[in-house]
Amino acid sequence: MTPAPPLVMLLEDDPDTSSLYQNVLRREGLRVVRFDTGHKASNWLAEPENRPDLMIIDVRLPDGSGVEICRRICQAADRAPGAPVLMLSAHTDPRLPELCKQAGAREFLDKLVDLDQFRRTVHQLLSAGERAEFLA
Repeated sequence: MTPAPPLVMLLEDDPDTSSLYQNVLRREGLRVVRFDTGHKASNWLAEPENRPDLMIIDVRLPDGSGVEICRRICQAADRAPGAPVLMLSAHTDPRLPELCKQAGAREFLDKLVDLDQFRRTVHQLLSAGERAEFLA
């Protein structure tokens, strides 16, 4: 039996940006579940059967800080084991990459980066995780 493609949780509040990233990820053969608020994503993650292989989180969300959501997710004992977090932001605060990594994110990308860099980073994070067999 062929394993299911890796599951990516995408937390992005801007509909156009969210659709763009979702389409890119699906073209890469990945399954995507997307949310526009931290509250919705946190509720989904609270269910034991929902275990993404990668989480992509925007820094600025309508209901709070993506950095704080990342911190809570990464500190939760029951979070998806080995599921890396990729943080995204269009804001140019030079402190953001370090703040995101301190919160538990593996990588930080500026949303203005080209989509090839986004795809490479997604594949790099997935190949380092437990679902590397899908990408082989």
